[in-house]
Amino acid sequence: MAFYDKYIPKELKRPIDKFLDFGTDTFKKSGRAIRKLTPRELRPALPFLASAVPFLLPGGGIFASGLNRALTSSLANALSQEALDPEGDINLLSTGLAGLTGYMSAPELAGNVRAGIDVPATTAREAGIMAQSGVTPTGSVGELGFLQGAENIGREGIASLSDVVTGTGDTFSKFAASPGELFTKAGAKELGKAIAIPTSQGSGDLAYSYASKAMREFEEQEAEDLRQAGLSETEMQLARRDAITSSMLAAAFDQEDIDATLDELGLLNFAEGGITSLKDGGMLDFGGREMDLRSGGFVPIGKKEKADDVPARLSKNEFVMTADAVRAAGGGSVNKGAQRMYNLMNNLEARA
Repeated sequence: MAFYDKYIPKELKRPIDKFLDFGTDTFKKSGRAIRKLTPRELRPALPFLASAVPFLLPGGGIFASGLNRALTSSLANALSQEALDPEGDINLLSTGLAGLTGYMSAPELAGNVRAGIDVPATTAREAGIMAQSGVTPTGSVGELGFLQGAENIGREGIASLSDVVTGTGDTFSKFAASPGELFTKAGAKELGKAIAIPTSQGSGDLAYSYASKAMREFEEQEAEDLRQAGLSETEMQLARRDAITSSMLAAAFDQEDIDATLDELGLLNFAEGGITSLKDGGMLDFGGREMDLRSGGFVPIGKKEKADDVPARLSKNEFVMTADAVRAAGGGSVNKGAQRMYNLMNNLEARA
């Protein structure tokens, strides 16, 4: 993104941005349409259907090209992810693996790759036989260079992988033409091998979707817990910024890397003043207002516990709990501990 901002002329950015926006909008609309048309109970099957696309494409026409098969497979994978979890991010690793599977399913790939493998003759007689057969050995008699040998191994590996993928497609085609074979012992065994690739791909995508949803629900619940503890959105953002800064400083990152990370997360210039402006002391500024703890409250900011780096104004007869006490009150969670201490404070104040 930095390269794009720095080196792409402004007159080119506008049409590029419009094209990208159009593509993104079209993609999301397509994902929503698939989600809407798919019954809720069948949506978990979408990743498995998408992973089967490379094995169901015809072998001729535009799909004879490995590139076209790769693009189609990647698009099907991304659309299934979007339809299954519109609020989540696309797993680009899975999309890339789907594209690789699509490329490997090209019908002529294995043959073309093997055609480039160089095999030297072991004797002069064999060299003559190979020449008569139309095969020209590239190395000297009985010799093969290290680099050429490594290339041969790599080519054979790609060809073998393509054989596995295309074999899976052939198996599906055979069962589609003769479904009765599925109910034989040999057919069931063959099908079990054939579905290994699409099943593993689909299972990974489904697990990723559920994990993403669970993480978002956890973060939402955590934010709700903080709000119930008396923290505003501004305070939570500043606490998040301070926690990231502290962690990166402990890991020996320099200030430039820290600022770049905070900027990427939208936390660098979140509020004027705030933590970074208090090196000489003073009241904390949370988005233009002070953090008023005259009636008690939880302090989520600061570099670390016991650092005594958070300026505070206290009044006579008030009592401050340590971080260990807050954590213990919450059974190990400072957020739950803060909530319980708020409840305790409110109950005691009601009796005063």
